[in-house]
Amino acid sequence: MDDIAGKVVLVTGAARGIGLGLAQAFAAAGAHLALTDIDGVALEEAARSLPLGTLTFGLDVRSPADWSRVVAGIEEVHGGIDILCNNAGVGMGRSAASGPTGFADIPLEHWQLLLDVNLTGVFLGVRSVVPGMIARGRGGHVVNTASMAGFLAPAGLAGYSASKFGVVALSESLAAELLPVGIGVSILCPGGVRSDFVERSAERSALAAGRPFTPPVQPMKMQARNVGERVVQAVRANELHVFTHPEYEPLVRERVDAVMAAFGPSAEPGYSDTPAMLAGSGNAAYRR
Repeated sequence: MDDIAGKVVLVTGAARGIGLGLAQAFAAAGAHLALTDIDGVALEEAARSLPLGTLTFGLDVRSPADWSRVVAGIEEVHGGIDILCNNAGVGMGRSAASGPTGFADIPLEHWQLLLDVNLTGVFLGVRSVVPGMIARGRGGHVVNTASMAGFLAPAGLAGYSASKFGVVALSESLAAELLPVGIGVSILCPGGVRSDFVERSAERSALAAGRPFTPPVQPMKMQARNVGERVVQAVRANELHVFTHPEYEPLVRERVDAVMAAFGPSAEPGYSDTPAMLAGSGNAAYRR
C-alpha cells in the first residue's frame, strides 16, 4: 500500500501508548482516522490533539456487538475501512514490587482477560472488518499488535506470552489466506514502549484478582510515535513481521536455535509424512 493518504484507518486501544502513536503517524501520512478505546474519556482527550474529522468510538474489543456498531458507524461516514490496527491489549500486571507472576499464581479471571482482550479481540476485529475489505475489492491491510512476548516466553509471562504467541500464529495464517486477494498483514512486535500500559494492566489484574492496586514504577522506554512511524513504513512495504527493538534479536535467535537443535531422527525410522501433508503445512507468506 504505497499511498496511505486518504485511506481510512481504524485503530483500537488508541487513547494512549502505541495506539495513539499509530494514530499520530497515520494522521501525518494523510489518512482518515477512526479511533476506539474502552476508556471513552481518555479517547476524547487524545482526539483533541489529532486532525478535525477524527472519528471516535467506545469499544470493548471482546464484544461482537460493539464491533458491529463501530464498523457500521465508520462505513456510514467513510464507506469502508482500508487499514485495521488491532492494537488494544492488556498485560500481566506485574510490578517492580510484586515481581513476575508465576504460572500457578495467575488468577483464572486474569488468564481469561488476557486471552479475551489480546487474542479474541484480534479475532473479532479481523472477522468484523476483513470481509468488507474483500467485498470492496480494493485491497487493504491488517496490523495486529503482538509483542516480543509473541516470540519469547520468559518466566513470569506465561499468560501474556500465550496470548501474544496466539496473535502471531493467527496473523501469519491470516497473511497466507489474504495474499491472493491483495490484503496485507503486519505483526507488530515491540519491546518496551512509553505508555501507561503497565500501570493499567496492573490495575486490571488487581481488580480481576480482588486485591489492592499499587502503581508500578516504569523505566525509560521507546517513544510510541516512533513505533507508529515504523508501522506506517511496514504497511507501505507490506512487511509481515515488524520488529522495532533490534536488541532482542540474540534472544530470538537463541530460541530458534534451540528449536532447530531439537530436530533429530524420526521416531519411526523409514516413515515420513506425505508431500501433500508437508505442502499443506507451509505458508506462502513466509516465502514472499
